[in-house]
Amino acid sequence: MQDATNWDDMRLLLAISRRRSMLGAAQELDLAVSTVSRRITKFEQSVGSPLLERRVDGCSLTDAGKRLAVLAEGLAAELEREYLVNRAKTGTLSGTVRLTSGDGFVPIILETIAKFTAAHPDVTIEYSVEPEYRNVARGDVDVAVRVSNHGEPSLIYKKITEIAFGVFASQKYAATLLETPKPEEVSYIGLLPPLSEEPHMKAARAAGFVGSQLRLSSFNAQIAAVKADLGAAVLPKLAAKGLVELFPQLGLPPLDVYVVNRPQALKQRHLRAFVDSLYATLKAAESQRI
Repeated sequence: MQDATNWDDMRLLLAISRRRSMLGAAQELDLAVSTVSRRITKFEQSVGSPLLERRVDGCSLTDAGKRLAVLAEGLAAELEREYLVNRAKTGTLSGTVRLTSGDGFVPIILETIAKFTAAHPDVTIEYSVEPEYRNVARGDVDVAVRVSNHGEPSLIYKKITEIAFGVFASQKYAATLLETPKPEEVSYIGLLPPLSEEPHMKAARAAGFVGSQLRLSSFNAQIAAVKADLGAAVLPKLAAKGLVELFPQLGLPPLDVYVVNRPQALKQRHLRAFVDSLYATLKAAESQRI
């Protein structure tokens, strides 16, 4: 087991554990997939035990692989802390922030990232935009922006604001409607699951907005469709500047917005600083709600 404690091998196994595939690990470490496969095979030979279960659709860690991945996670955290302690002597923040959110938060999070990376050029941001929730407790990401609280006891949920919704259309499309249109008279731009199952979307369907000739899988695509005069949609009021609210009397339920992270993550100075910056940006956006 001469090479089993080689940090490069441990780091490779940790990347596979986090990304859940050799392809993901290769992308994270900027390696060819063939190199990842060759190195992990050599690592398995050195350890004397299979570390991965290879499948057509990806791979998963064996029990031995999981034990080594836990050790690698702890070692990575120790190395990160040591590095940050040394960097702290100069007052410089450095490290990687792994962040996730739905696409509806992209503009405001990019605003945070732009300011933060300009102030801290040694910090790298990995931002995953996806409707599904990544596993924060397991360490898949460091920080998540969510619109529901799953109540995991191992995580910190901090409510930042709530999002108010309305049914909006472009000026041009609104001009084609009667002065007091009914929901069934509106060409309604819907969303596909899982976004269609949010409380405000269900409330809109209950109010009569069911005639969706166009359904999209992306919030940003929905806004683009509204601005292209294709119909009306349920949108956050904060994102609807320049649009016409067709049914201001319609009471759609708001969504709570949470910043979610592990307590351990906040012990790292660059993560704590980024979370604080994200809090500040989201709170500033709250004061601008229409």
